[in-house]
Amino acid sequence: MTGGQVSTDVRHWWGGRLLDLLDEAGPSAARRVQRGQALARRGGVEELLLRPGEVTATVAEDRVSPYRVTIAWPATDAAGWERATSLLSASLRPVAALLEGTVTQQLSEELTAAGVRLIPALEDLEPSCSCPERARWCRHAAAALTLTAVQVDRDPALLLTLAGRPREELLGALRRTEATSAAEDGLVELTGDHFAARGDLEAVGLHPELVEDPSVLLRQLGEPPGVEDPEPLLLVVERSAAAAWRLAAGDGAEAADEEALLAELRAQRVATADSLAGALGREPQDVADALDALFSRGEVLRTGSGERTRYRAASG
Repeated sequence: MTGGQVSTDVRHWWGGRLLDLLDEAGPSAARRVQRGQALARRGGVEELLLRPGEVTATVAEDRVSPYRVTIAWPATDAAGWERATSLLSASLRPVAALLEGTVTQQLSEELTAAGVRLIPALEDLEPSCSCPERARWCRHAAAALTLTAVQVDRDPALLLTLAGRPREELLGALRRTEATSAAEDGLVELTGDHFAARGDLEAVGLHPELVEDPSVLLRQLGEPPGVEDPEPLLLVVERSAAAAWRLAAGDGAEAADEEALLAELRAQRVATADSLAGALGREPQDVADALDALFSRGEVLRTGSGERTRYRAASG
């Protein structure tokens, strides 16, 4: 025995569904299932391995030599996974979940629709054990399945492994499918280096839209911690959104730089060229030249001279 207690509690639908399978073994197996679950809690399951199409474990009891348990798991063949991958590539949410390392119920349902069952039926599992019991589900096999449910509850991506396609392999197949589709459609293909795209950049359709109130979300979230007056922050969001819109709409980087400069000036209320340059990560002389241009157009007010020059926005 491994010694020590092992928690067999599960909190998610996938772990709970696997535990529910043992309840379907029927009244005749109920006693063996209960003993198997108690055995799992006592730490009797050793060397549990989950591989494509198979669960293996050794289960020890008291002074008896450990028994070897194998549960054959229904795995989907390569052709089935190819069909499923093709269908999944058209949906963003399941792929996003995979990238986060989880398996959502929606992903499970979409895979089932594509012919891949992550949660098999009890009759599709084939347990075998080296113990002398003749029952299909002996207590050792029940213990192995119980701990399998616990491991899957902690790492649901193991369901993909059992079904024949580990998470990383599935993500790789999805990337290849998307890249092939993009190449066939004449779109940009993103490689491992996201700054080295191949394809026709002009084929990427961009449809920017002007947001009427870009700071509404910030106001809904409430005042940020430690900020006594959120108005300058709201103004920065609004002016930054305006700069982004002008840049996206084709007014050019120079106009966007001016918008960012004005937004920072309003946030600081009264500022110097040096303080603005430091906040924006730009050269002080470039900022001073830009401020002079804005002053000549009446968008900026100026007081003092030389190093004592102070600026503030003409309005807002």
